[in-house]
Amino acid sequence: NLSASDRVEALKIIGMGTSAKLLSDPYPLGGYDGLEMGLSIESLPTDDLGRLGNRLTAPQQDVAYPKLTIGKGVYNNIDIFIQFTPYTRQDELSQFGGIMRWGFYQAQFQPLSASILLHMNNGNVGNVLTTRTYGVDLVGGMNVSNVALFGGIGFIESTGTFAGGASGVTASGRLESESVSGYHTVYGANVKILEKGFLALQIDRYSVPVFSGKLGVRF
Repeated sequence: NLSASDRVEALKIIGMGTSAKLLSDPYPLGGYDGLEMGLSIESLPTDDLGRLGNRLTAPQQDVAYPKLTIGKGVYNNIDIFIQFTPYTRQDELSQFGGIMRWGFYQAQFQPLSASILLHMNNGNVGNVLTTRTYGVDLVGGMNVSNVALFGGIGFIESTGTFAGGASGVTASGRLESESVSGYHTVYGANVKILEKGFLALQIDRYSVPVFSGKLGVRF
């Protein structure tokens, strides 16, 4: 029983919140030789979803879901990252997305860098909501010893299709589509572990904050 305004709010939380995320060292991977692999966990606050439609009587629990990421340096400080969440019956969530990063600035005498990220993500929630999310971010980073700090701002747009019918979620009973857009900020840190491992932590702020962490290796 989601009205138009309910669907917009749900899309702000789910569509934007599940967008592709960097969770990596802000410095470029390093051309043809750079390779990164990792497993991340993202925590999406969904308490506000319980206030939409028919409303839940019990508080809605936050949803934590995994993402597998493979990143590769391709040419002239341009990196490509592919991310996906396999479908699980427990969360009924599947995703596939990617990021293209261009590291356009690396200071010669300071540990500073800047990059532009283009990202996209497709998601499916229980076959009642499909999302398509796109965005562009400007991210700056600082690398000191084994720790890298980064932050940035970007624009994001998400469209969603809500299922109707007997097993759907729309108040009209018909298939409905909505679109939302806005700005978001990102802050994070990447800590080197042993020789090639790393731990990345990140906070993305949309209409709700999303917390993420990733363990990975970088060659």
